[in-house]
Amino acid sequence: MSAQALKNYTIAGTPSTNQLLRAYLEETRCEALRLVRNPGLAFPVLIMPVALYALFALLIAGEAIDKDPGIGVFMFSAFSVMGISMPALFGLSSSLAMEREMGLMRLKRAQPAPTGSWLVAKIVCGVVFGALALLPMIVLATATGKLALDGAAITRMSLTLIACSIPFCALGLMMGSLVKGSAAPGYANLVYLPGCYLSGMFFPLPQSMHWQRPIWPQFHVNQLAMHAAGVEKFQFEPVFMAGAGALGFTVLFSAVAIWRLAQKG
Repeated sequence: MSAQALKNYTIAGTPSTNQLLRAYLEETRCEALRLVRNPGLAFPVLIMPVALYALFALLIAGEAIDKDPGIGVFMFSAFSVMGISMPALFGLSSSLAMEREMGLMRLKRAQPAPTGSWLVAKIVCGVVFGALALLPMIVLATATGKLALDGAAITRMSLTLIACSIPFCALGLMMGSLVKGSAAPGYANLVYLPGCYLSGMFFPLPQSMHWQRPIWPQFHVNQLAMHAAGVEKFQFEPVFMAGAGALGFTVLFSAVAIWRLAQKG
């Protein structure tokens, strides 16, 4: 084969930008369908946060919120963090762990698909499903008057929360790369539930327990949401520290996941 023919072959074999985009979109579509067709996963992560928010914000703490609107913002932020983190953590960890266990990761490496397209698809689905879980809570909170924020503050807070689903996507990928498929939900709960409560996200912690709040990503994400909404009452760390914490956890979880997946496991 001549040099010119080899050059033409290489150029012809290089996918165009449109082909790459279609490949990424198709991978994302398949990943979304896989999550939607699993009712045992899709139903809890999309319905549970708004159902729990309705129970606590409307029924249990409704009168307290009417007297102190700040409590309504505090509860909305807490259940919103739950909403954006559950699909990212539980959906990604379970699907990746099952794919590893069934040997699908080897198949993906052999497919003529863009490198990392499956990873991008999982992260995109984690972010999108987090937004879908957050949307009904925004509608419910604004319709019932339990969120004492203007439209701009709600928008900033919502966009911040959606963006902050990425650290939990990284955590889900790390969990899925380390454990077996059947054990992924259990291990995810061991990480998720302590983080929700020990971060002080749902109720104030005693002063003696404040030292351990920064070790939980939920704390930093919650603080970023409070800064975005401009709620000074519940700002317990500077915005740059909260951002650095969320970014640091994203890098750490991603590095562990990449290292483990590079082991061909």
